[in-house]
Amino acid sequence: MYEELESDVVIIGGGLAGLNAAIAAGERDGSVIVVEKGNVKRSGCIAGGVDHFMAYLNQNDEWDTEESFLSYVKKLSYGVVNLKIHRKVFCDELKEAITRMEKIGNPLYGKDGRFFRTQSYGAPGPYWINFNGKNLKPKLARYARKVGCETFNRTIPVKILKNHNRVAGIIAFNYRDEMFYFIKSRAVLIATGNTNRLFETPTGMPFNTWLCPYNTGDGQALAFNAGAKLANMEFVRMTVVPKGFSAPGLNAFVGLGARFINSNREYFMERYHELGDRAPRNVLVYACLNEIREGRGPIYLDCTEIPEDRLKHLVKTLALDKDTLPDFFESKKIDISKEFIEISVSEGMQAGPSEVVGSGIKIDENCMSSIDGLFAAGDCSDQMRCVHMAVTGGYAAGKNALDYARNAKSSGSVKKEEIRHAIDEFLKPLSISNGISYIEFEDVLRKIMAEHVGPFRTESGLRAGIRKLESLKEDADQLMASDGHELLRVYESKNLLTVGMIMAHAALFRRESRFIPYHYRLDFPNSDNERWCGQVVVYKDGETIRCEFEKITY
Repeated sequence: MYEELESDVVIIGGGLAGLNAAIAAGERDGSVIVVEKGNVKRSGCIAGGVDHFMAYLNQNDEWDTEESFLSYVKKLSYGVVNLKIHRKVFCDELKEAITRMEKIGNPLYGKDGRFFRTQSYGAPGPYWINFNGKNLKPKLARYARKVGCETFNRTIPVKILKNHNRVAGIIAFNYRDEMFYFIKSRAVLIATGNTNRLFETPTGMPFNTWLCPYNTGDGQALAFNAGAKLANMEFVRMTVVPKGFSAPGLNAFVGLGARFINSNREYFMERYHELGDRAPRNVLVYACLNEIREGRGPIYLDCTEIPEDRLKHLVKTLALDKDTLPDFFESKKIDISKEFIEISVSEGMQAGPSEVVGSGIKIDENCMSSIDGLFAAGDCSDQMRCVHMAVTGGYAAGKNALDYARNAKSSGSVKKEEIRHAIDEFLKPLSISNGISYIEFEDVLRKIMAEHVGPFRTESGLRAGIRKLESLKEDADQLMASDGHELLRVYESKNLLTVGMIMAHAALFRRESRFIPYHYRLDFPNSDNERWCGQVVVYKDGETIRCEFEKITY
């Protein structure tokens, strides 16, 4: 019925954070199994490439130091960021991470040996290194294999198994050959990214998303159902995208000098933030929403005044983050050097409210969750966000997970009845012949989330949304599947519902606004640092979602 395996560390998710974690354990002669939903060569949010990495380099500028960077982190994510964790898993790992990027064959510097740095998102200086990460994922995958990591592609985690409050392993399912595995391990590391496909997209196409549409909150739901605490889950993150095309790339545009302009031909960002077009991302999004709401839309990006050398660099690197973005401009006959690019606000997603703090599984300084032996890294954790922390924090988490596995006592045995029961529950959709398709289910879920848990929130709206989501839980039991691939989609749909429920409860609990519009309570429109400087922590109590508040003191 299932194959039994054993490993020092099991890593769920073979994206940027997951592979860096695998490499960390593999380089230390640990046995590592990576369970990946897609294929580790091209999976996760940077499957098609990436063009930016945030770092301080200590190059004699006042802003370019560890302490200045941490001050920026505090300012950008005040109220939800834990600076002790950032110092431990980013600052302590950064120098080695930059060297490691070179070692795997994807240095952050250009052919001239220099770092190309830009300034954006509220930074006091050009922290963003613009680099060619087009083939970063296959290079990471190749290096992970070199250090002995074993990979199970097209495989999803069904359940985390515990013995008391300690990890004992996982059950996994390959949806191609429909094989189950029980992987026994003292350390499990989740690195499944943020949650997309949860809100309606501007195009109406659920898989045309800003970031990877296959990141469906699997790790967050898995950890939550196992009893782990989650944090910062109330934030609905959005960005600015070309109208009709959900593509990453905003960092490159604003970092290289693009400016926002409304239909009145006014450059308007200075009205919203002292840094204007280089303001934090949430300010850029809110400003665009507000300009449209007040009748000054549509909104455009103006690249026509960018200096020629920087414009050439921008055009040259447009495809590093999204292969088809230049094709989109070409098909629309848009010459960005001569005309404006019409933009819109993207769909929402569950993710950290800034480039320096995350949303998801609550971790400590060793990247461990509230469950002994369960670690998290990357965008599915509450303190890591974006490429720079997936690389540094992923590696730190991998080291710590292996150390824990080697030092921990045996986690004990798992009853075969528990494994069989979990497998039987997972397979139930195959026995439903006249049920609900995942497509219909997710369409309803996205409408509820957009109407009630989107960027403009009220108590009555959130409560109504929670009631609707609760009723949708009953429909989840009627989701049907005819094969392994459809089982995967049903699994994703259920995880999306779990994350949506958690977001709604956390947003209702936080009675203030913070990082507008990512958590914008119209009935509590101001930030309240006296009572709400800290994290909303969410956990499962039986079948009930509980919220509590943990104060952060700076």
